[in-house]
Amino acid sequence: MSGSSPIKSAGILIIGDEVLNGKILDTNSHEFAKYCFKELGIPLKRTVVCGDDEDDIISSLETLKDCEFVLTSGGIGSTHDDITYPAIAKAFNLPCELDQEVVERMQSIRESYLSTLSEQQLDAFYRMATLPRGENVEKIYIDDKLWVPIVGINKRVFILPGIPQLFTSLMLALGESIKPRIVKNEQTRLFVTTKTGESELAPFLKSLQEKYDSKLGKLTVKLGSYPHYLWKINTISIIGDNSVSSELLNEIVSEVIEGIGGDAKLITVEEEDRLTTTEPER
Repeated sequence: MSGSSPIKSAGILIIGDEVLNGKILDTNSHEFAKYCFKELGIPLKRTVVCGDDEDDIISSLETLKDCEFVLTSGGIGSTHDDITYPAIAKAFNLPCELDQEVVERMQSIRESYLSTLSEQQLDAFYRMATLPRGENVEKIYIDDKLWVPIVGINKRVFILPGIPQLFTSLMLALGESIKPRIVKNEQTRLFVTTKTGESELAPFLKSLQEKYDSKLGKLTVKLGSYPHYLWKINTISIIGDNSVSSELLNEIVSEVIEGIGGDAKLITVEEEDRLTTTEPER
């Protein structure tokens, strides 16, 4: 992907009625957010969820136009409501055609299964090989045992399946390939816990945020408050971009601890994850 435009931010479009109606829980955007923050060192600017509707997919893509690296997840199966490929092709004024290379990979890898299908069922299966086509469309294969490619358009929008295990493996492989284009703005995130209530914290945190916005530039340092209701604890996150020294971040942490009370203390990322994912023993 040499010669492509630099990547400073990311976005993700989750496609599927089953996400909107609560049938399944979207975990792909969560995995992508962690990957952007921890591995790529770029901000995930926007997560958009839309249904299996052509106009919705096209308009949702438009909301992500300011992101240099966009993933889509879902809607590329074999049933009538899987319309991601033709919808995205339409968004870029591209034809959507049966790709013979993908068909051949399907036949090679899934021959025993395909031989059991009727003609109509086989046509449905080949919907998954009916891809956008054009000069700026690329297919990226990550494994000889997988027939499904990552379909990229303009080296910016990349179409991935919605199955979480498959999405994650393709995302990781794609991420490695685009790393030379990444313009990192790695962030450091620190956590402070307190027993002080959010309403009591609010004025102090607002004042401190305004202080560092004025001193360093707007949101160079970001302060946030997150309640852990069952633990009866609030966490304050202190996030600084790569222009903020560790010394200054530690000074801000000290200001937070001194200013919020409630047995405030610095905790590790692992401790914050435990508060987020577990419940106190009863």
